[in-house]
Amino acid sequence: MIKKAYQFQTIGPLHTGSDEVAGVTKTLRRQKCVLAKPVKYNSRLTEEQRRDVVIQIALGVWYAIDFDQIKGPRLMKIYDEFANKLKAAARAESKHRFLENLCSSWGIKSLQNKNVYSCINLIDDRELLDTIRNETIYIVLSIRVMKEKAKERQKETGILSFDFDFPAIKAGETIKTARTEDEIPCISGNSIRGKMRRLIMHDFCRRTGIKTLKKRAYHTLFTGGFLDQSTRNEDLKKMEMFIEKCPALGLLGAAIGNMTIEGEMKVGWAYPLCIERGTGEKSYWQCLDSVFQTRLDSSKTEKDIKITGSEEKAQQMKYEYEVFADGTRFEHRIACTASDPLIMSAFWHILELFEAAPFLGGMGSVGNGEISLDWKLEGNGKEYTEYLEKNKEEINEFWENITI
Repeated sequence: MIKKAYQFQTIGPLHTGSDEVAGVTKTLRRQKCVLAKPVKYNSRLTEEQRRDVVIQIALGVWYAIDFDQIKGPRLMKIYDEFANKLKAAARAESKHRFLENLCSSWGIKSLQNKNVYSCINLIDDRELLDTIRNETIYIVLSIRVMKEKAKERQKETGILSFDFDFPAIKAGETIKTARTEDEIPCISGNSIRGKMRRLIMHDFCRRTGIKTLKKRAYHTLFTGGFLDQSTRNEDLKKMEMFIEKCPALGLLGAAIGNMTIEGEMKVGWAYPLCIERGTGEKSYWQCLDSVFQTRLDSSKTEKDIKITGSEEKAQQMKYEYEVFADGTRFEHRIACTASDPLIMSAFWHILELFEAAPFLGGMGSVGNGEISLDWKLEGNGKEYTEYLEKNKEEINEFWENITI
């Protein structure tokens, strides 16, 4: 067995999506992890008081926003946008930096709400940041409810007020608070394996001269195939034939009709080095960032090409996605359980290909996903590439003509 533990570092932003959208932001994939050391701190606030304090701080910022400058579709999703910016600001190291980041994201230069100053001094840095990071939806929901209650009170008193009183907090009274788990952003082993699979299969087709593949054959090589027949009677000789005609299938596995080839390559999840996992000195929150981009209908400004067709209003699409920031370091493990020298050589070759094209995640066409690998390869793919060269005509004929 070959085991390889190594680290890599992002060069520019890296996004690997979870298919989850928080408001208008596509978020990173997250996985629940037990913290290396439970987060403990002393608080002068009860759970209810803690939430009230954070809500009042958020509310003070909310009513400093110039809503006259926000119109149309953006205004319809304003609560989603506020939630996104609230959580993004909580990537800061301190409560004061959090407040600065949140105000800056809305173009707010000063705050007038009297409770914000009092509240920011009542709460500990970790308390405030943990509350924002883990209870964003509740905080924004509370703002919506309080906004409606304030309007109802205005009907009775004629005064629009958003302040509320806090229960008395006794000096020196402390409550111990602890948290033992977190959902840490990461890169799934399946995502990394998929990138490597496409690299070695494109290389396989190039080396053997394969130009044409039937769709089922393509999926067998590039996506892992699919089971659509009973697996009761698997044909072992046929399975061996597929691996003979493409040794990378023995490495990565595939589902073919009623057969399942179990791959010999095991790919772990990649996690950022962070204090939460006991692998770094800083929180993973300080490794996160957001990228904001737009797409504009450039036909309205085109000078050299005549555009025909009906006139339409120029369309601009705004989108935002969460990323690992430039310079984020990760730990990762990968292994090969094969004893066959040819499969082992294919394993080294797939790592060589990955080293030559070190990209992960999505949106690579707009500058995302490049990494720097911190490793040294102890083997090479020479036996594998020589095997393909020696048998390429037979391999080509098999894959271009096979019906799966």
